[in-house]
Amino acid sequence: MLANLFAAEWLKLRKRPMAWALLAVFLGLLTLYLGLWTMVVALHEGALGGVRIEALRPEQLAEIKRQLSFPGIFGAVLGQLNSTGGILAVILAAGSLGGDYSWGTLRVMLIRAPGRGAYLLAKLLALLLGLLIGAVAALALGSLIALGASAWLGLPSSVGPADLLALPLGLVRALYVILPYLLATLACAAFGRSVLAGVGGGLSFLALDVSAGSLGSLGVVSDLVLVLVNLLLQPNINTLVVQNSRLFGLDQAAIASGLDLATLPSPLQAVTVVAVYCALFGYGAWRALARRDVTGAQ
Repeated sequence: MLANLFAAEWLKLRKRPMAWALLAVFLGLLTLYLGLWTMVVALHEGALGGVRIEALRPEQLAEIKRQLSFPGIFGAVLGQLNSTGGILAVILAAGSLGGDYSWGTLRVMLIRAPGRGAYLLAKLLALLLGLLIGAVAALALGSLIALGASAWLGLPSSVGPADLLALPLGLVRALYVILPYLLATLACAAFGRSVLAGVGGGLSFLALDVSAGSLGSLGVVSDLVLVLVNLLLQPNINTLVVQNSRLFGLDQAAIASGLDLATLPSPLQAVTVVAVYCALFGYGAWRALARRDVTGAQ
């Protein structure tokens, strides 16, 4: 049953214009992000007609150069997947489940396979597969940009077997970071029975979580408040994102001056807390889907 549901969900996802549009937006934003950093480095080095604009500190310039060359480009792309990519993933998840309510396809699917938990799991797996393919496409695009930037600006660049072997871990960690937001969005879409409820709920939770989680970076909170803040989702996600950056030789604190690595939770706590949030949101999504009858198109 699960295999058939997954096949149906994957067919719907890859045939949906929204999925391709969101992928195009993400790749476009990634190109803009890396292109802007390339121009900044070029101006700093005088590679644009001899014009020099030195607006960066040495450690910031060195970090950007690492992001534009191998293996740092892998960490930079995965970092963008967990920032702008996370927002777009929320929209994709909301459209995936909310659209089934709007078009009445949910009722048809549940008539053939009444297990709502299996339906929800199949949809989540299809979304994760779509995000994985998008991440691989982004890594390929980022690699092409890094090759061009390294050749133009003479950046030291090298990639070895260890870097390539680290990519699967980086991809799994990046998707794990997005997973709680996907589940929160599915819960909101199931509760509100619409795309709008999913988008509004998912993005609102994302904004509130980021805002509340940033309290730990103020540096003036007490130890007790810091412990409570680190039970929120965002600080634990920051830990995993930093771990991904370090995996490819990057140091986010060099650019993000407000990021205090000393206040972040341990990697073990981060994995555990994210798993707890995933379980809570997953149960909420299943409960909202299972406790109400499904009618035709809304």
